[in-house]
Amino acid sequence: MKKYLLLTVLFIAACSSAPTANQSSEDSMGMEGVSDAPTPVHEEEAPKGAKHDEPEVKPAPVASSQYSSLNSAIKSQNDEGIYRAATDILAQNGSDARALNALAMYHFKKGRFDLSRYLLSKAIGANANMSELYSNLGVVQLAQNERREAIKSFKKALSVNGLDPVASANVGSIYVQEKDYKKGLLALEVAYSKGVRDPRVLNNYAVALTATGSYDKAADLYKKVVKDDSNNREAILNYAILLVDKMEKYKDGLEVISRLKFVGGPTGSSNRINALENKAKAGLK
Repeated sequence: MKKYLLLTVLFIAACSSAPTANQSSEDSMGMEGVSDAPTPVHEEEAPKGAKHDEPEVKPAPVASSQYSSLNSAIKSQNDEGIYRAATDILAQNGSDARALNALAMYHFKKGRFDLSRYLLSKAIGANANMSELYSNLGVVQLAQNERREAIKSFKKALSVNGLDPVASANVGSIYVQEKDYKKGLLALEVAYSKGVRDPRVLNNYAVALTATGSYDKAADLYKKVVKDDSNNREAILNYAILLVDKMEKYKDGLEVISRLKFVGGPTGSSNRINALENKAKAGLK
């Protein structure tokens, strides 16, 4: 069965909520609270020959309104707004994992993969318990053709949070491409249950369902994808394959094939489409 794999980047930071007015920025990420910046203290004269220790300056708490600005920019996919809000937060606390994550994905979208990777690594150093950091690191590694490292990052994200939707969607899609459909199905079921509805992920989910014999559920997914995007050639072709080759619903298959021929099939699929059409017509005789 012909499959089409398209991995998706989901901006997990968009799901973050701003901390409440009486909650510190680090509390909102499951870390210990950050104390207010110390007030100036008059220095006593150090004895001669004694080493002078500089007082440790702790970052001031980030205002909840700054997180609100960041969340708003992410929700509206305002790249420059994300950049401004993230850098404003980092000006106060250079180790703020949420802002580092947002800034990393801003640079990722600009094609600055090495910088994105550096920022995500710094964020992980600040808070190793945010699964989305590992998920986004895996996305960057995929973009740099480091497939095995990406899988490790996605698995790490799932070890931190077994319900991480981005990690589940991407590692599941990789398993599907490698024809490990059972593992792919388990991961993609998690992504779907957590609200992932990207048509590329749904297509991969339907491929896994088809390969494991869940034809009716796969058909329902393809119907949804095609309804939402009538020009999704990969999903339409896979739907036709399911109807004709697996379910032997030749009449329905011909209707889908007719639609596919109207929008045009994926590159290199013309022979496959013709074979499906001939099989469906023969099945109706």
